[in-house]
Amino acid sequence: MGNGTAAMARDFVEKFGIGFDVVTAPDLEAYRKAGLQRGLNLGLDTFKAGFRALKRGHLQGATKGDALQQGGVLIVGPGDTLHFAHADTGPGDHVEPQAALHHLPAPAGEPT
Repeated sequence: MGNGTAAMARDFVEKFGIGFDVVTAPDLEAYRKAGLQRGLNLGLDTFKAGFRALKRGHLQGATKGDALQQGGVLIVGPGDTLHFAHADTGPGDHVEPQAALHHLPAPAGEPT
C-alpha cells in the first residue's frame, strides 16, 4: 500500500511490472488505524541503512506521497486475525521479507 494518488499507484505498477493489486491511502487513515508512525526519526541507523543501500546500487528516487509517513508490514487473515506486525520507526527500518513470510498462516488442510 502506498499513500500517493491513484495516478501515482498506476505509475508504480507500470514502472515495476507489478502483477498484483496495489492500493493507496492518500488520506493516511489506514496508516493511522494500523498504528504506523509519521515523522522522519533520522538517526545513525538511518544513515547506516542508506549507506548499505547505496553500496548495493540502490538510489533514492523522487518521493511521491507523504514523505513523513513511515510504512510497515501487516499479515492479516483469514478473517481479522493478525499474524505479524512490524511498524517502521524511520527510513531504512524495514523487516526482511523472509522474516515476515515466516508468519504466513498455513493453507487450509496443511499441518502448521
